[in-house]
Parts: sequence; structure tokens; C-alpha cells
Amino acid sequence: MANLFIRFLGIKGTMKLGPTGFRTFIRNCKLSSSSLSMAAVDILYIDITRRWNSMTMDQRDSGMCLQAFVEAFFYLAQRKFKMLPLHEQVASLIDLCEYHLSLQDEKRLVCGRSGISSGSRLQPSATPQEAAPAAPPAEGRPQPCTDGAHKVSHSRHSLS
Repeated sequence: MANLFIRFLGIKGTMKLGPTGFRTFIRNCKLSSSSLSMAAVDILYIDITRRWNSMTMDQRDSGMCLQAFVEAFFYLAQRKFKMLPLHEQVASLIDLCEYHLSLQDEKRLVCGRSGISSGSRLQPSATPQEAAPAAPPAEGRPQPCTDGAHKVSHSRHSLS
């Protein structure tokens, strides 16, 4: 969870996650749905952040601290994986996030190598196994870099 939090921190050098970073986390991990709109995500961010910031004396930085992110993460895990015990809900959500982020990293890596997408930055994965190299394109041609690139036909995650 901490790796996910750190990945979406801004570049200001703060240890608080801003609303844009939280929305990016939700979007990149594919957590929004018909039952969890981005408006609901914004309200979740505001409510949890306000509660945690009122408990701390350090008001230098605004935003969501790690503890608030953990609370939001637990809430999201409970909504996404209702039928599992809490520790499995959280583990499943971590797996789902890492899965979607590794697909994005792989797509960026392939797009960056083929020269199709210029200026895209590759963000490091948590572990080298998550950034497995993509299969070489057929007949030496680079694969087009589209939003639907590298869809996996059989996901082990149940998406609700």
C-alpha cells in the first residue's frame, strides 16, 4: 500500500497526496465504476483527508497523509471485494492495482522503445517481476500505442 501511495505523490517533495494524485490512483488502477463515480471518489478524498488533518497538529502541507490513504484503501477494498475477509480484500485490491499499473508500465515501455510516443515517462515498478518485458511485435513492426494495448484475455481479478 505504501508503494502505491508513494507512486502517486506529487513531485513537490511532500508526503501528502493531493486530490489530483488520488484521482490518478483511482483512474490508473481502474477503480471507478458505475457504483463508484469520480464525484464519490472526490467526496471520499475530502471526508477522509479532512478527518485525518483535523487530528494532526502538522498543518504545513494540505492533502492526504499515508494513514488517510490506508483508510481510503480499506474502504475501496471492502466495496470492491465484498465477499472476502478484510485481509483478502486488501490483498486483492493491491494485486488488482499492481496488475493495472504493470500493464501501464509495459505499455509505456513498448511505446517508448518503438518511438511512437515521445516524451512519455516510465515510472518504476515496485518489483522487477512486475515489469516483465513485452513480447516482440510480429514481423518486427512496433505495436500501436493505444489505450486498449496489451489487454489480457483472462484476468484472475473479478471486476465489479
